[in-house]
Amino acid sequence: MSAARPVNDLRIRPAAEGDLPAVMDLFHALAALQAPWRVFTPRPNLREEMRRRYQADVADPDALLVVAEQDGGIVGMASGHLHKPSSMSEELAVELGSVYVRPEYRDRGVAAALTAEVAQFARERGVRRITLKTFAQNEEALVAWQRMGFEPRMVQLTASVDRIQKLDRASRRRAGR
Repeated sequence: MSAARPVNDLRIRPAAEGDLPAVMDLFHALAALQAPWRVFTPRPNLREEMRRRYQADVADPDALLVVAEQDGGIVGMASGHLHKPSSMSEELAVELGSVYVRPEYRDRGVAAALTAEVAQFARERGVRRITLKTFAQNEEALVAWQRMGFEPRMVQLTASVDRIQKLDRASRRRAGR
């Protein structure tokens, strides 16, 4: 267990235009963390798309980009966007995304404070639920999200076409077809 200190001088606030370089540094760290778990190749211009998205979030009333400041720098971020999580319902939720806290600031309540700010954003818009996506392999995040009250609702499974076809050919051989 790390020697975490409490979050007494932590400040959570909406991101400003001038925060974008630090936000992009956090995005780069998040992308590197997630890289081993990705099965879909990121678009070549993803980093620029995210910069534009974060820039738009700063001004969009239906979006929120928040940062966590401590020790004179930005140590974490999170975003929230209104969306319809179900194709069966018109009910809106806020999707929590781009949550990243620098490793040396983890286990101090920073992610929980960022999430609480996104929850307040949701409440102010009359939204009852927050959704998020995380990689199944990100065990540290899964534990943290469940500790904050998130529960699994859906599971996305992927398989390569080659693997499915190989299994199909093998099962056809066994069945004598």
